[in-house]
Amino acid sequence: MNTEILDQISLEALEQAQTAIAAYPYPRLETYYTFADKSIIPTFLTKPFSRSQVGTRQLFYTLRASEEIFPAFGASMSMMRSRFARDVWDEGSGGVHILPRVGLSDAQRIADVQASAPAQVGVALGISEDETFLAELFAQPNLAFASIDIAHGANAAVLPVLAKIRQQGIESGIMLGNVGSLEGFAYAYWLMKLSGFKHFIIKVGVGPGSVCTTRINTGVGVGQLSLLEEIYRFRGGAGYTDAQIISDGGVNSAGDFVKAMAYSEGVMMGKFFASGSFEDEVLIKKDGRLEGIHLYGMASSLVTEKRNYIEGSSQTLRAFHHTAQEAVSRLREGLQSAMTYVNATNLNEFRGNVRFALNSAAAITEAGVH
Repeated sequence: MNTEILDQISLEALEQAQTAIAAYPYPRLETYYTFADKSIIPTFLTKPFSRSQVGTRQLFYTLRASEEIFPAFGASMSMMRSRFARDVWDEGSGGVHILPRVGLSDAQRIADVQASAPAQVGVALGISEDETFLAELFAQPNLAFASIDIAHGANAAVLPVLAKIRQQGIESGIMLGNVGSLEGFAYAYWLMKLSGFKHFIIKVGVGPGSVCTTRINTGVGVGQLSLLEEIYRFRGGAGYTDAQIISDGGVNSAGDFVKAMAYSEGVMMGKFFASGSFEDEVLIKKDGRLEGIHLYGMASSLVTEKRNYIEGSSQTLRAFHHTAQEAVSRLREGLQSAMTYVNATNLNEFRGNVRFALNSAAAITEAGVH
């Protein structure tokens, strides 16, 4: 696709996004809350069902089909590779991992997809991928998603790689992110739509990650829960039914995952999945026993090997899951229980029934061990 056509797509996407934003009927938010700031209000239960009877799988359009998946996604961090992908998939009952790209050759990335089998996986893509690599990548039978993974996803720079993907005959299963506003979501939506994709996913979240210091270093980014609510409401009003939302970042507990699911189809996590399923290089062991995990953001110097200004951080975790399956079980059980508190038997009912209340500082303290 030539640059003139890409420029036309960029301009039309901007016009369409501006038109949609202008028609948004609600006041724009000035205060954005994060997960700890709000809690779900319990209502009633009209049917005598247990949490094991509620449905927690979400329909997604993958690269080749539509299927129901537990909506937990592993973030594309370099310490989470094929072992993690197999463990979190858990023979089809678990989540899907998005394999990383930073610091890996094309051959290593293909090998990671193959080593993840039989698990279905996604893979992170940059904006300058080679056509030959993409052809080999999309031929992998267990590849379900591809995620165009840049810090500022509402960006016309993604158009060339979108065109290359479309040339492979791909019409669905593509994620684009990240975006952090209504404007960003609308623009990213039209970039995907005008590039010819029928179904796609937009990742939402700028700076909420536990090892991401984007907000500290740049001043950019707003509270994740309110951002999700605003974009979810905008999507419904604009009729953007061909776009799904994945919340990316800020999840420190199963409760945070549940809250994110109120306004999204899926949730992407890194720190929450910290476990023995991570790569050996970040596992801290003593006498063969796991005692800690060294976690770092994908913009940190441990990844980029740069010592200059970076948007990333690192930390050593002493609280972690033993396996990725254990983490998924905690997420599933939390979601199932929350759904029974709001009289929901499936995720659509959950999103329709859920209501939030703003917490006081004392209420936030009360929510934890005290």
